[in-house]
Amino acid sequence: MNAPTSDTVIGAAQQVPEKAADPAPTRRSGLLRRFLRKPGAVVAAVFLVLLALACLAAPVVAPYGASEAVLADASSGPSAAHWLGTDRRGYDIFSRLLHGGAHTLGPALLAVVIAGVVGVPVGMASGFRGGRLDRIVGWVLDGVMSVPSMIFLLAVLAVFPHDLVVAMAFFGLLISPPVAKVVRSVVLGVRAEQYIDVARVSGIGDVGIMWRHVRSKLAGVVVVQLTLVAGVAILAQSGLEFLGLGPQPPTPTWGNLVSTAADAIHQQPWLLMPTGGLIALVVLALWSVGDGLRDALAERWQPAPTTRRRRKGTARPTGRRPDGAGTQAPPADAGVLVLDGLTVSFGDGADATPVVQDVALSIAAGETVALLGESGCGKSVTARAAAGLLPAAAHVDAGTVVFDGTPHDLVERGDRLPRGAGIAVIFQEPVAALDPSLTVETVLTGSVRRHTGADRATARARALELLEQVGIRDAAAVLKRYPHELSGGMAQRVCIARALAGDPKVLIADEPTTALDVTVQEGVLDLLRERQAGSGLGILFVTHDWGVVADIATRCVVMYAGQVVEVAGVDDLFAGARHPYTRGLMAANPAAGRPGERLTTLPGRVPDPTQWPTGCRFQDRCRFATEECGLGPIPLTTCADGRQVRCIHWEEAARADI
Repeated sequence: MNAPTSDTVIGAAQQVPEKAADPAPTRRSGLLRRFLRKPGAVVAAVFLVLLALACLAAPVVAPYGASEAVLADASSGPSAAHWLGTDRRGYDIFSRLLHGGAHTLGPALLAVVIAGVVGVPVGMASGFRGGRLDRIVGWVLDGVMSVPSMIFLLAVLAVFPHDLVVAMAFFGLLISPPVAKVVRSVVLGVRAEQYIDVARVSGIGDVGIMWRHVRSKLAGVVVVQLTLVAGVAILAQSGLEFLGLGPQPPTPTWGNLVSTAADAIHQQPWLLMPTGGLIALVVLALWSVGDGLRDALAERWQPAPTTRRRRKGTARPTGRRPDGAGTQAPPADAGVLVLDGLTVSFGDGADATPVVQDVALSIAAGETVALLGESGCGKSVTARAAAGLLPAAAHVDAGTVVFDGTPHDLVERGDRLPRGAGIAVIFQEPVAALDPSLTVETVLTGSVRRHTGADRATARARALELLEQVGIRDAAAVLKRYPHELSGGMAQRVCIARALAGDPKVLIADEPTTALDVTVQEGVLDLLRERQAGSGLGILFVTHDWGVVADIATRCVVMYAGQVVEVAGVDDLFAGARHPYTRGLMAANPAAGRPGERLTTLPGRVPDPTQWPTGCRFQDRCRFATEECGLGPIPLTTCADGRQVRCIHWEEAARADI
């Protein structure tokens, strides 16, 4: 079978307008209303509020003074005059509890504030930055947590006798490591989200990303942790007061009241009920309120209503491309982005496994370079390395990138590439690339203001213009929507609009049409072509779809097992691929099959990076392989016509039918 031409790979398209997304669903009621639907948490909150107000107003509302004794009623039980009874000195228990609330709740609140102020930022920084900072922070937190807090508190009270304000401030520091660890675990998950990578490539710094995208995801966790800390702080403080390490009697504190009740347990067992019971109720109420707030925060949205409309007609991407497609690859010095000698590994030291080796490619202004290959060939790793977006487990062993004439060492400066206004990225899953907690307006205006310094009104006008440029009708309404309220095609258009907000010179598109149906896919490709024609945008298009290659690409770079195996203009490639792997991929394209005939397949699979052979990495799947193919690495050879191929039998393969 001869290699198919670009016109036979993809049929003509029947254009069908993209269906607009369903009307935006109504937003759930506010946080307060959602919280009020949780009766247990509401009762607990009302109890805490009333108690706090009563304690603050104790000099006014308490029936007796803090140290006012009624000796005639000493050791009496509950009565109309003394609602909770009196102790053996004649102090009214109800009044003492109210007066003692300020002494107990104030230092506990201080501990909560310090735990939050220290634990939350430390956990965010550790989880988001990772690496050496994460390890050092982890060691410090583990060291603090390994020593019982009571030992530290006793040491503090030895220096500051009976000063529970200082002791609880120090307790806040001691209790912050668990808060930091929980926050870190949440941030680790958020950091892996695609919209974080998009924010990075848009030029937002780490602090900006943590404030804008990570902070909102921590609300529920932080609320629960701080209410837990509040309860533990009250228990710890009451315990210290019970042991006589806090303010001394007759100062009314809840711990002192429990100590007094314990001393009289045989004569007045009732006293433990109001004193110890109040502490238990306050702690349980705090934890109940924390759970209720967490649930209310999690219930932010109603499910979006969905309706399905049957699509009329079918469509396939057209094979038409701009004139001049398939021209010879430009020289490296003509590229707006030139990647050279890229080698990427996963793991450290002896366990490091290379997944991409010595990859080189260039993209000229106005050119679309397709990066093609099966899954596991290293396409996405190469694209992410070019944008400085490799995951934490990956590291660049070698490689440089020249962007717009400025060289960058990827080993040392991969995270300093000019993003947003220089290099932009769009990903395969458009909804995953958008922060679910931000509206389209917030996303776009934030990008515009970051790159142009415009005020809010100007940025909104520019956001509307961008949405209109990417073909979104009723842009003003779309600005108010959240990602889950958008169709797949509309979400991808929003992602493209955000990528173009900084007027980038290079756009890296990592399989941006794979998750879309063919009609929406064609619309996205048309949009990229139009934008490219008007601005000279260079595009690196990662794909495994020959139809997309024929539709949009100017030049094609084929990868296999972490190496570039063939580079050619698209028309030249469709006219006659030279590497056996490329020819096998083209023959296996379903569009190249004939009715009634069995589809051609490419036997075998891409080898695991840990099992790459010494010589040609395709030899186990190649019908032209000889003993010579396994003797040593195969170089990427430049042919007389400027095309490149990594094969010593390419001339034989080019003449043969596959």
